[in-house]
Amino acid sequence: MPKFFVLPWPASRFFNERTLPNTLQAEKVATWFGDCQNLIRSIWHTKRTNANSQQADHAQQLAQRIAVLLTQHKFNFQSRGKVRHLLGDLEKNLQHQIKRHAPIRFFLLYNGGYRASPAPQENCLIFEPDQTELMLLYQIARLDEEIRHIYPGGIEFSVVINNGVAWWVNGIGLQTTQAYANDLRQMITSHGGSSTVRVILQSELPDFDPDFCWTGKPTCPPLAEKDHLLVERFLGRACSLEESACRAAMYTAAEQRWGQTLQALAQQCGAVVLRQVSHPDMLSFRPFPGGAIRVQNGSLGFEVTEDAWRLKLITAETVRQHHIEYVPYQLVLPHTSAVMSEEVCGA
Repeated sequence: MPKFFVLPWPASRFFNERTLPNTLQAEKVATWFGDCQNLIRSIWHTKRTNANSQQADHAQQLAQRIAVLLTQHKFNFQSRGKVRHLLGDLEKNLQHQIKRHAPIRFFLLYNGGYRASPAPQENCLIFEPDQTELMLLYQIARLDEEIRHIYPGGIEFSVVINNGVAWWVNGIGLQTTQAYANDLRQMITSHGGSSTVRVILQSELPDFDPDFCWTGKPTCPPLAEKDHLLVERFLGRACSLEESACRAAMYTAAEQRWGQTLQALAQQCGAVVLRQVSHPDMLSFRPFPGGAIRVQNGSLGFEVTEDAWRLKLITAETVRQHHIEYVPYQLVLPHTSAVMSEEVCGA
């Protein structure tokens, strides 16, 4: 059977009257994500039990159990051997949080307020949360549920959006990425997660400088063709090799500046910082079941085999190399009031 993929794709973005989507596949996609939405809501509509001093008395044992959970395959794609050197500090952090009788705080480094598109049209960008972000919420809800079985205080999970870096490096408008963040907040609220999940938006932080610029031109070593295409994908247009090399160097400098701010913020909040990809100093977190790749590279779909559909991140490279069947699907969320910026660290 030839390898092919199913990509849920809003009709307004791709389809026209000449397209004949597969109705059965559309129903299967809708059922799949509908079941996920129901599970998320059932978890977050269950009232969280407050932590108490009895849990604090067993903070070490509880921290060890939570650390084991965080390194399991369902949430972490690094082997336990590769993260062993992180476990001591992780358990100390968890113990400290448990002794505060508060939800355990996590920061996940997510994206810049948009995603690269796998669409046939070249270099277009996605600024609306869709099934890709839904499955991130699914993972967070599952983590919350499992931690509550260990520690009743549950979690407080912050999705970190570094839209300032996207503005500094690629000129991606702040209003556009702020709208993405508010749409994501609405998705969280509509699934009952507003007390569990929050969005930290770089441009909303008090010390954010929208006019930041570099003193002197960054060193711009040449890029390989693959890296050049990656820069174009997130820039949203074609560019020269010289420009892409310069923007890659700017990104490195911008991330270093943002990293200093984020590190201070995480320390202030006492949060465990997670990444989507392997990193020597941080634990990884799968952004969707089975996923081991940054989801800003594309959109979530399915890899179809003879016996199963498996969630798969579909990128522009996937579209070029494999058969893609587009299925009309778009999340329908209940109306919620506009969600504005939030306190970063909470109470």
